[in-house]
Amino acid sequence: AGADRINNGALDNAGGVASMLEAARMLAAAPPRRSVLVVALTAEELGLVGSDYLARYPVVQTVVADVNLDMPILTYDFTDVVAFGAEHSTLGPLVAAAARTEGVSLSPDPMPEQNIFTRSDHYSFVQAGVPSVMLATGYANGGEAAWGAFFGGAYHQPSDDMSVPFHWEAAVRFARVNGAIARRIADAPERPMWYRGNTFGDQFAPNAPKADRP
Repeated sequence: AGADRINNGALDNAGGVASMLEAARMLAAAPPRRSVLVVALTAEELGLVGSDYLARYPVVQTVVADVNLDMPILTYDFTDVVAFGAEHSTLGPLVAAAARTEGVSLSPDPMPEQNIFTRSDHYSFVQAGVPSVMLATGYANGGEAAWGAFFGGAYHQPSDDMSVPFHWEAAVRFARVNGAIARRIADAPERPMWYRGNTFGDQFAPNAPKADRP
């Protein structure tokens, strides 16, 4: 039979997909003012293939924001979240306000040297001019050690399976935070905007309205 070579993907990214589906269930039970499109994308590891296609050929007339859920570490009782890219647009304050409703704080990118904002599916939408963030659990309350353990062990390995010690209460909280973020965006009086002078907004949405950085 040989060694197991299947990278099962329990955290990367079944955890993200499950969080998305639960957030969708909560939104469907009490719909926000505007539509929320829930999408599971394919072939991110092969070059953002699925997200690139959707960003180029959207199935709705207008996409005003993208919130990406890629590989949340759900093995500890997180107390903060990181929205990679939050500093680039008015999505940042929306995410922070939504997180506070669930008793969670918003922290800055703890690993800027990894340049994560340009490496996952949301970046296809950034290139289409859409303000975007990628949400993950943060480094507080044991998070840094949990991230280190995952990267040092199960990341892209067969051991990323259901033997991973999921913290189920934290998983529920992460889904609730995501639902709150989507609701906050969909209920807002105006669409998210890039900050004036931001590199991504200037490059990919030069003619779109901009907001002053708070």
